[in-house]
Amino acid sequence: MLGFVVNPLTHHLVKTGLVYISTNPPDATVYIDGCLSHQKTPQVLRDLTPGKHFIRIEMEGYKDWEQTIPIVGKKATVLANTLLIPEQWPLSTISNQAYQNIFLADDDILIATNPVLKDIGIFHMTQDTGIIPLFSADSIYADGKLLQLYTAPQSPFILLEAMMKDTEKFLWINVNSSPVVIEDISDLFPQTPARIAWNNTDNSNIFAFYKDSTYRINIKDKAIYPQDMQKLPPDLLVGTNVNPEEKFMINDHNDLLVREGRWIRLYPKADFGPPQVYDIAQYRPSTNMYFEEKNGELFYLDNDSRALSAAQILPYHPVLNIPIPDAIRNKMSNKEP
Repeated sequence: MLGFVVNPLTHHLVKTGLVYISTNPPDATVYIDGCLSHQKTPQVLRDLTPGKHFIRIEMEGYKDWEQTIPIVGKKATVLANTLLIPEQWPLSTISNQAYQNIFLADDDILIATNPVLKDIGIFHMTQDTGIIPLFSADSIYADGKLLQLYTAPQSPFILLEAMMKDTEKFLWINVNSSPVVIEDISDLFPQTPARIAWNNTDNSNIFAFYKDSTYRINIKDKAIYPQDMQKLPPDLLVGTNVNPEEKFMINDHNDLLVREGRWIRLYPKADFGPPQVYDIAQYRPSTNMYFEEKNGELFYLDNDSRALSAAQILPYHPVLNIPIPDAIRNKMSNKEP
């Protein structure tokens, strides 16, 4: 595969190189220097003479991908997980109801919020269940007003701070249970804390940060303990309840989703040449967005309707790999930048 060929111009033997190409979605057609390759992606193009070669990747329903890439003798150039851009972005509306914001719980559960508790919904991003009300219409909390929602990374619990008539309530909720378990822990908060945090490895204890003190609240024991802030887990001291980073690396960290103004844009990483920018959808300002790696969907609130919407960024097809001999795989670590 990495051998010698005769250069047709100089008639001298030259060391050959190769290029490994995989795409998302796979099974795309590849042309090199205008010639059709016999295999679909993923594939290895072998016995290439050193120098620049023009590669074009085609697939029905997607924009052509074209780049001029360098080939170096006895080295492998890798174009892994090349993202093919669809001719038209697959956008869908999950719920026509308008929402104020969305929050993530337990990695794949979205909480869509509105001022009235009965208008808060739960959506499982990896399941086709639609929006499920967090509170039933006959719940004693249904007419409460949402003041604040707290989450912790990878935790199935959320904490709602709400106003019920003239009384402030704190509701500890396991959104991953069926039915949803709601526990009123208002008695554990003598006053409203400035910040609340907990660790997903210990969902029995939460920390309430006040102006001059910090308390550990054990929900199971219904107890409050004085706590030295310096002994808290470092990740709890950094900050919590902050909007997540609105940039997402996708497709094995090759491509970048960003929010710019009211637009969600995709910046595909270019292995060679300048990157291109693609507009995906308009996004409601001052709200969160989340990318679900399991199914390749981006969830956001539509700019005009405030409806919970989704954009299919990556296809459902898995990124396939083909076995490469060990000698070739070892040389891939020396690929050209």
